Amino acid sequence: MRKVPRLSVLLAALAGLGPIAWAQCNQNSSGSTCPERRTISVAGTGQVTADADLAVVHVGYKLFAPDAKSAYDSALDTSNAIMQALTAAGIPKTAIESSSQLLQHTQPYDLQPFPMKDEERQRRQFTVTQSWTIRVTPDQASSALNTAVNSGANESGWIQWIVNNPSDLEAQASAKAVANARVIAEQIAEKSNVHLGQLESVSQNQGPAPYGASGSGSGSGYAVGGVFVAGGPMQPGGQQLAINSRRVEFTVTLYAVYAIE
Repeated sequence: MRKVPRLSVLLAALAGLGPIAWAQCNQNSSGSTCPERRTISVAGTGQVTADADLAVVHVGYKLFAPDAKSAYDSALDTSNAIMQALTAAGIPKTAIESSSQLLQHTQPYDLQPFPMKDEERQRRQFTVTQSWTIRVTPDQASSALNTAVNSGANESGWIQWIVNNPSDLEAQASAKAVANARVIAEQIAEKSNVHLGQLESVSQNQGPAPYGASGSGSGSGYAVGGVFVAGGPMQPGGQQLAINSRRVEFTVTLYAVYAIE
């Protein structure tokens, strides 16, 4: 959680360098003046963490071939081998979602290093890629990745760790942010020799919502991490990568305005 700033920093606000705002009403339409209105505006931050409920494992493959037909034929074998291995491992098809599939002329960056031998270049004229996301419990992530890689998924490993229902955790982080803002405002008021009044308004940054989580501007609710596996199919083995679920962090920053009495 964000630490409360030192008092020396808070005093700088009084010189117009910090989050303190003094406002005065203007005349209304009848021409009479309205009472002076002074406020203190501060930013508060709250943070909570939680264990992930879900792991979204990204798996896929990339293959090269001299022509489109042979590229597609190779893709058929690899694609079906991966799907069959995953379902045979007990992962339901409803937990496996296709992300992309593409057959195209090989891009220049895949014909490196330059110069590439003509024979190798001819074998790489076409590229086929396909990818999936696999939604499993966190303790199944390593097994799902291992199964996919051993059946031909040579571009795999990115994992998202997600909390299914982030609303309660975001609410907890928001409550901590309000409390943090109050502490800062009280310290500013004390050093300003004024009395802090009631909370007048609270606003919160809004941002695009990351996959499976709350808004990233108001609070983030997922963590990512992964390994990149490149190469051809591997022989099945008894060992798996040591993958541990990451804690999911929710951070909320909000802006509070308090009256000065």
